[in-house]
Amino acid sequence: MEDKIDILQVGTNQMELVDFRMFEQKDDGSVYEGIYGINIAKVKEIIKYPNVIKIPSKESLLEGVYNLRGEVIPIVSLAKWLNIKEPKDITTRKVIITMFNNITVGFIVHDAKRIRRISWRFVKSPSEVLKNQYGNKIVGTINLDEEHVMLILDFESICEELGVFSEEDIKRIEKVAIEESQNVKKVKILIADDSSTARKIIKKAVAPLADKIIETTDGQEAWDLLNKLYEKSNGDIKNEVDIIITDVEMPNMDGYRLTKLIKEDDRFKAIPVIMNTSLSGSANLQKAKEVGVDDFCTKFIADEFTKAVVDNIN
Repeated sequence: MEDKIDILQVGTNQMELVDFRMFEQKDDGSVYEGIYGINIAKVKEIIKYPNVIKIPSKESLLEGVYNLRGEVIPIVSLAKWLNIKEPKDITTRKVIITMFNNITVGFIVHDAKRIRRISWRFVKSPSEVLKNQYGNKIVGTINLDEEHVMLILDFESICEELGVFSEEDIKRIEKVAIEESQNVKKVKILIADDSSTARKIIKKAVAPLADKIIETTDGQEAWDLLNKLYEKSNGDIKNEVDIIITDVEMPNMDGYRLTKLIKEDDRFKAIPVIMNTSLSGSANLQKAKEVGVDDFCTKFIADEFTKAVVDNIN
């Protein structure tokens, strides 16, 4: 799968998704097949449902743990997280082993179908109906055809519920930022991130360093806003934005494409771009370098993130 990642040219707003399915038992006895996607850049491998060591807890999202070649991996029930009533006769269950935020987690799915290559411009923010149904669990949707829609889950929210990062982590980030803010000037920061969980943490992290924080929810919105601010400032964009912090995975336009546009444009290329993403590992760092990013850090490592911001304050 790592080879599949590398065939995509960076900055073209393309990605590859693993198409997986979750089956839901309805009250009338019918079974609904939900279509979901996860960025292949987060996927290490997909395995048949293994011999999981059970954890005795009805409330926990954890089904148990699994020893994969010497690494003990938490195995998460997506059905529990999505509040799905599982049919009893499922025989196709698989586990998607993922790597993001520098941690390895396995997610139980009911089936894994194929790999789809998609442009981020076809990924749209969830409708109000989906927001009401799923809350913050869905960050994007893709219309596959007239009858089928793929949902993209907010894995940052899953991590938050699992306690991978908590209020204590946020306080630690804030503490580091407050200490560093004594020695640097306050700056205007533009954030591009589709996850409300991530934006909340980022805002708290940079608040002590910020004169102004501007939020956008995807790369296209950030790019459009940059152009408007350029016009508003009569070409003096540094009066409006000092630093850009962007996620990678976002509807409409991803962070790689946004960074590429910024760094190839004489109006904006001097603005430092920090890529703050759950996509960890050397392959993703290399992709970021190819589009000209100024710094790259993994969500939500306090020292790493704050150092990246402070190092890019001019």
